[in-house]
Amino acid sequence: MIKINLLKPEKKEVVGGGEQVSLVEETRTGNLNIPAIVAALVIALGLIGFLYLSQSNALDKAQKNLEARRARKAELDQVLKQLAEVEQTKLQLDSKIKIITELKQRQKNSVIMMDKLSRALPEYVWLSNLSFNNQTLLIGGNAFSNNLIADFINNLQNSNHFVEIKLQSSVRKKVGGQEIFDFKIICQFKQVIEANKVG
Repeated sequence: MIKINLLKPEKKEVVGGGEQVSLVEETRTGNLNIPAIVAALVIALGLIGFLYLSQSNALDKAQKNLEARRARKAELDQVLKQLAEVEQTKLQLDSKIKIITELKQRQKNSVIMMDKLSRALPEYVWLSNLSFNNQTLLIGGNAFSNNLIADFINNLQNSNHFVEIKLQSSVRKKVGGQEIFDFKIICQFKQVIEANKVG
């Protein structure tokens, strides 16, 4: 069995020869190893300097990256602004094209309406005024008899371009010794809608 003495050895006596041997306590010197401390400080300062430089470089890179991204964002904002202006111009042009198309269609419808009206007019019936607003057509005219006015209304119905035809009034009067009937008719004109030609 091995015995370990955990107490501080001061003196040991050797039994056997009767001779006392004194052991000198191992003393630790208070002298510090200065070169080692200096080397440790130099290494620590070098490590701190290295870390500082690497962090400084990383920060510089991050700032340059941030500035580059801000510049890119400013460019993209300018592009977005130009794109918004182009979209606004496109919307304005689309609106103008739609108005022009509607005007052309109305012009075409007006020509068709006048053609159908002239074809529906029987002999001895003539128109004195005509107003057209939002597909509503107000017709004023004269005829030699109510039968001719009825024929005119039937012709309008048979044309398939006029609907909701109503006789508002028919008044008998004398003009130059001749009896005539002054009439007013209101109706709706059905627009002719053409499919857009792709080509």
